[in-house]
Amino acid sequence: MSIAVALPRAPGVTEELLAPSPVLTGEDLDAVRRHLVSLLGPLAAELPEGERFVLDAYRLGTALRRPERCLAAEEAFVPSPRTCRRAVGVAALARCLRGRAAGPAEAVDGVLAEAVEDAGGVADPGQAPGPWWGRWYAGLGPGARAVVAAEATTWATQLWTALEWDRLPAPVVAGGRPDHWAVPGGRALALRSRADVRVRAAGRAVLVVVGAGVPDAASRAELLFAALVPALAGSVAAAPGRVVGLWPAAGAVRVVPVDRRALDSATEQVATAVATWVDAVLERRPAGTLTG
Repeated sequence: MSIAVALPRAPGVTEELLAPSPVLTGEDLDAVRRHLVSLLGPLAAELPEGERFVLDAYRLGTALRRPERCLAAEEAFVPSPRTCRRAVGVAALARCLRGRAAGPAEAVDGVLAEAVEDAGGVADPGQAPGPWWGRWYAGLGPGARAVVAAEATTWATQLWTALEWDRLPAPVVAGGRPDHWAVPGGRALALRSRADVRVRAAGRAVLVVVGAGVPDAASRAELLFAALVPALAGSVAAAPGRVVGLWPAAGAVRVVPVDRRALDSATEQVATAVATWVDAVLERRPAGTLTG
């Protein structure tokens, strides 16, 4: 079960992050993987030929909270201060952890300045070095750039002040590559998750995930999803032992220990979400398609 912490005070949250993780054996993980394959394999077979679907945290949350929205064609991604605040904030946090900035505001300024420098003088946006949002940001005016900086600084500051970083054992990873796991038998169906901070405590990985708004009934599934995907993709040694969820705007924290029961629960939620999306894909054919 998840543990609710009253307020996101750094000492208390850090204690929860460093607490011992529950036992998870290789046999447990193998059983979870087999069960999930048995549920997702038939769903993958239902996808139209050539169709590829990737379930990420956003699609998981959409299917669990508002399944009717899965029927609508997904809009093309458009960068905005809100959609890139996490990417900029994570890069700023990494600078703070490496001692390259005195705090989040200075770090964000450095990340944004570097992105503009990388994007400068490149005619083809597809060939621009640096982050995916760099070329877009470089084309903004002063006012819009200020909004981007404010959003990212707020995000990074909220995470930077949520933990006692000097107590965390090295290495501490801010962001990092997303975790990915494809259902065996083809790449038509896959899962992809990400975490904002990764650290090892008592021999197990611990993840920190920052949420928006207020945690609800689907939030626990989203936190467990962040642990399920790397567990499926690796060995039991790679399986996270707990996930700490932070909702700064609500002053809320949720700590979810990851054991066999928790992963079984995540498996059922993932299967439900994938079934909802596959049904939506089939209903939209041939008017539109969905790609991961």
